[in-house]
Amino acid sequence: MDSRNFLHQKSFLGFLIVYSLALSVNAEENYKIPNVIVSSTGLEENVDLKVGNILVLEGEELTKKGYSSLEQALERVPGISFVNSGLGRNIDMRGQGSKANVAVKVLVDGREINVLDNSHGVTPLEAINLENIERIEIIPGGGAVLYGNGTRGGVINIITKKSKQDSLGVALKNQFFDAGHWGGSFNTNLSKKINENFAVSADINGFNKDGFQNGSNEKGFFVNSKAYLDFENSNLVFGVGYHKNKKSSTGYLTKAQIDSNPTQKGADDILQKITRPEFSLDFTHNFSDEWEFNANTFWQSQTIKYIKNIQARRAMNISYNLSQSGSSFKDTLTGLKLKNKYHYRDNSYFVVGYDFEHHDAKRDSRVSYGNVGPIVYHKMTTIMDMKKQSHSLFVLDSHQFTEQFSLRGGVRYEYATYRGDRTYRSEMAMNVPPNSSPTDTTTNFSMDKKNTHNFAFELTPKFQYSNTGSIYFKYERGFVSPTPAQFINRNNTRINPNYPPYYTANLNSEKYNTFEMGLNDLWWDFYGLNVVAFYTQSKDEISYTGDPHSATGSFWRYYNIDKTRRIGVELALHQSFSNGLTLKQSLNFLDAKVSKGVNDGKRVPYVSKVKATSSLEYAFNKNFKTFVDVSYYSRAKDGGRILPKDTNTGKISNMGWIKEYLLTDIGASYTYKDWQILGGIHNLFDESYYTYQNSVDNQYLVGSGRNYYLELKYVF
Repeated sequence: MDSRNFLHQKSFLGFLIVYSLALSVNAEENYKIPNVIVSSTGLEENVDLKVGNILVLEGEELTKKGYSSLEQALERVPGISFVNSGLGRNIDMRGQGSKANVAVKVLVDGREINVLDNSHGVTPLEAINLENIERIEIIPGGGAVLYGNGTRGGVINIITKKSKQDSLGVALKNQFFDAGHWGGSFNTNLSKKINENFAVSADINGFNKDGFQNGSNEKGFFVNSKAYLDFENSNLVFGVGYHKNKKSSTGYLTKAQIDSNPTQKGADDILQKITRPEFSLDFTHNFSDEWEFNANTFWQSQTIKYIKNIQARRAMNISYNLSQSGSSFKDTLTGLKLKNKYHYRDNSYFVVGYDFEHHDAKRDSRVSYGNVGPIVYHKMTTIMDMKKQSHSLFVLDSHQFTEQFSLRGGVRYEYATYRGDRTYRSEMAMNVPPNSSPTDTTTNFSMDKKNTHNFAFELTPKFQYSNTGSIYFKYERGFVSPTPAQFINRNNTRINPNYPPYYTANLNSEKYNTFEMGLNDLWWDFYGLNVVAFYTQSKDEISYTGDPHSATGSFWRYYNIDKTRRIGVELALHQSFSNGLTLKQSLNFLDAKVSKGVNDGKRVPYVSKVKATSSLEYAFNKNFKTFVDVSYYSRAKDGGRILPKDTNTGKISNMGWIKEYLLTDIGASYTYKDWQILGGIHNLFDESYYTYQNSVDNQYLVGSGRNYYLELKYVF
């Protein structure tokens, strides 16, 4: 898209914001913020949205706008962005950049789904059925006491549906691209109340959809079921889920290819299969009106298998294919969470809890190529078995001193142990006389025993200055503990043959301090305001340098850098009117930089300074509704590269700019009795943008262009 059209889009965003503010002056009808259920204490309770900095998205908000995936839906949410450093997109909040997969915690019904293998791990949002979501709770930059490790960017808790009454619903969704690609999904959900104490529910979704790029497709299914046992003071929920997905893609494009035809195939041929079974058991008992106990145990396992992975490469002016076919990654998590909540006076309570997690990741990496210069063939097989086990205790207290003042504080202790075993086999034949016999070497390595002790702390005073307005100040100390893979470094044995191939890294956990101030108010009974300012400083942030595929010998090193700092302001407004009009605006400003060390002053890669959103929803009547959504991302820096002379220091050079972009969605829905039809357009102006960029190697992945959706639902 040319610059003139992009300016038109930015003008459209500005118009929506100004129009929203102008309309707010003429509001006549009172607007009340409803009470919702949030897990701000780790246990469900009724609270007002004004408490803390919590954003709640109802499932209906996600499904009424025709999104084809959870990723597509969250991309439009204020304060949330997505980061792709080469292996897939991860949710980011508050500028974590390439560390988003370990510094933003994603939960499903309170259970973590982040994977353990940080270097190859992508949080599996695709394993979550959008149609099975009841609501999503988003806590930017908070949650270290309740949720522990990896919450510097924040916590996203996805709550799935729990239906105990007789019901049946079906939904048929179709998506079309301008280029002719299309796809769809079919979803059915049903629930049955067997008697007063027992009910069951199930949600089944099958999908087959093309992507924007030629050769991209994914097809598979979700199955989620629950059984409910309810008694006078207790309830038990047993959940079973299974997800299977086959994805095909063709890899990166060059910038010239995107400018010529962004839908064309890349040079790669990739087919992967994903399977994910999971089980959970959740028990809640109320000993009294004041004392509530909850126990949650779960098991989940995800396997990614590359059925085919052929990548086009070029070296020494020779084009060749590199194969990773047969590689697989498996992530298994077993856990137990115990919580006690006691209300010792009105609006005052404390929570005591224990968390146990055993996380196991297995990597089977198979890389091969041949006929490159003197190399006849080279096969490399890496087998890794990584384990992390953690035990955590936490206490959280919230005390209402007066009607105007309350204080919340808590502390958490985590003890974690690590294990990591690595086997590397290299098989090579070279056509270099006189010695051209094949070589076959195997190197085994087990990391030294490691354990970490970490503490988290929170203190949040809150002042209620009016019936509708409050202001709070928060201090939080949290941590991001290492993963087992980060404890294993590799020397370049070609350059330093006397060094051992592998050694155990001496790493500290990342520690951060966040200072935050927020204001939440409702003016004139219709105009909602939420503004937050924060400052986060991290010490010992774990960084990476090296090249595992270097022609002169693979090497890498994980190490603690000095400091990073993140400063930001988050503004959200909403207005609701008597004529069926609802307006929302948000503006997020973020400055994320390295503040000490060799990269002092450099921006954290993949982090936009500004994200702005504006939304207009209008109900012509109770049956016919329309919307317009606009989301803007400012430009960001990509990951650049580390020059050979800087491999020991990790100094980053040649960071390219990722261009800004703006997405516009429009849609409408019509309801007649038990039927509902939805239709609309995503990326209305066909904005061209990148979901991944490596400007040094001229590698790009392009985002979805203009696409259309049509959906039919029936619920009875």
